Order: sequence, then structure tokens, then C-alpha cells
Amino acid sequence: MLSRDSTLTPLTANLSCFAAMFTWSVGFPAADVLLQSWGAISLISTRQLLGVAPLLIAWVLIDGWRQVASAPWKRGLGVGGLGFGLGAILLLVGQQLSDPVTPAVAAAMMPIAGALLEVVFDNRRLRPMLMLAIILVLLGGYLATGMGSGEATFELGALLCLVAVFLFAWATRMTTHHITNLSPIGKTTITLMGGTIFIWVTYIVYLLANFPGIEIGIIDTHNIILLLIFSVASLGIAQLMWIWGASKLGILVASFHMNAVPFYVMVIMVVLFGNSWSWTQTSGALLVAIGVLLSQLRYGIVQPYVCNFGLV
Repeated sequence: MLSRDSTLTPLTANLSCFAAMFTWSVGFPAADVLLQSWGAISLISTRQLLGVAPLLIAWVLIDGWRQVASAPWKRGLGVGGLGFGLGAILLLVGQQLSDPVTPAVAAAMMPIAGALLEVVFDNRRLRPMLMLAIILVLLGGYLATGMGSGEATFELGALLCLVAVFLFAWATRMTTHHITNLSPIGKTTITLMGGTIFIWVTYIVYLLANFPGIEIGIIDTHNIILLLIFSVASLGIAQLMWIWGASKLGILVASFHMNAVPFYVMVIMVVLFGNSWSWTQTSGALLVAIGVLLSQLRYGIVQPYVCNFGLV
């Protein structure tokens, strides 16, 4: 998994994207607690450092230092800085201005971003079955966010998260399409390092100007565990599985998985914090799952009878 993706099947690619989105979801409740004492910029800076360090070590051990040294650092750092660096800052600031569900709400627009990118750059044809899948995923994402029951609102925080999602979509496409001579762990690490550099430059600017958002939070056992979840799991591991799966599925189909994130957040909040279960969000997640399957009939994940009618 870490060193190659040439034998990746559609099923394992989907499982990888599912695991990536669920692991990413765990970070939202953790961030909500950490932001009670941490500044947004200091937290995201610490997260990037803790998240990318184990990946860099693993990359060197798996692929060797020669492969690391010959990697396309200029392109990788540039894509990671703009897409994953600026995007991460906007996402966390957006959450700080709103709540832990808002980033997941914005993530529901990822298929639109993915569709636009593939239509413009890859000449993707939006056939009827794919259009139906997009509609189901968007409807499912709308219900999964809780917006259908009046549980979410749109505000500045949501706008920042929405911009972040479009940046993530662009960076994912650039990583999977234009950094092709690296293994999945290499692609993940080099772009996350670009994001880390961008974020740390931002942090230094904030520190020198004494801007808000640079507060160092509580350091105790509980918060250290949350910080490791937010960085190593929700960033490092989740990003690796995301790039691995998206390299096979493409940004449009992979992004469908992102629309189930609000449901995962809801499940986590129910299990860990005793929140109430939402059947509206559950039905939304089911529609997302159906949309994911319909979008991939051509891969043989489900029996492609409709192919005979030219729908996919």
C-alpha cells in the first residue's frame, strides 16, 4: 500500500477512501476541544508538524533516501503549500468561527469541485448515470449535514471551509495527475510538507505581528492524546489513504466519499459525547453510498446491466 498503487482495485480504492474520510472525521471533535484553549494558527502548525514527521521517516525507510532526494520537490511543495496548506488554515479558522459540523457541511460540495475539475481539465463526459450519482450524493450530503432539519447554518465560517474544500480538490487532482513518479507515501509526504512550510511561515508572521490565533493550549495527557488524534491519525494517516484511493478512482468519484463525513462526525459525537442520533443524517449517508456505487458501475463494483443502455 505504502510503496505502490499499480495493483489497486476499485474495491480497495473505495475502502481506502472510506477509511480516509472516517479517520479524517475523528479530527473534527478533537479539534473542537483543542480550540477551546489553542489558537487556530498555533494548533494547525503543531498538527502539520506532528502529522508529516512520521510520514517523512516512513518514506525514507520504505523508498530509500535516493528516491526522496530525486523527488519533484518544487512542484510537490507548491501544490501542497497552496492546496493543503492554505486549505488547512481556512478549514480550521472556518471551524473556529462556527462549529465542528460546518467543515463537513462544506465538504458536501467536494463532488461539484471534482466534477468541474474533471470536465475542464480531463474532458470528463457527464453521462446520465454519473449525473444521477452526483445528484444522489449532493442530496445525501445535504441531509447528512443536518441542514434538512435546520441543524446547520451558513455563515463566514462555512464560506472559508467551502474555499478550503475547492483547494483540497485542486491539490488532490494535481497530486494524483502530475506527481506520478512517486509512491503514494511519497506523494502524500511531499505535498503535506509543502502545506507544513506554508503554515509555519504563516505562523511566524502571526507571531511577529502578535496577531490572534497563536495561543499555545493546555498541555496535559488528555490534550496530548487529542492532539495526536488530530495530527497523526486525522491528517497523516487519513491523507495517505485518501491519496492512495483517489489515485485509482479520480477526484470526482473519490470526492463522493467526502459527503458521508457529516454522518461519521454525527456517529462519533453520539458515541463519545452522547449526542442524539439523527435518522435524517443516516438516510443522507445511505444516499451517498448509493451514489458512490452508481458512479462506478463501469468498474464492476456492482453488476453493470445499465451499461447496455449507454448510461455509463
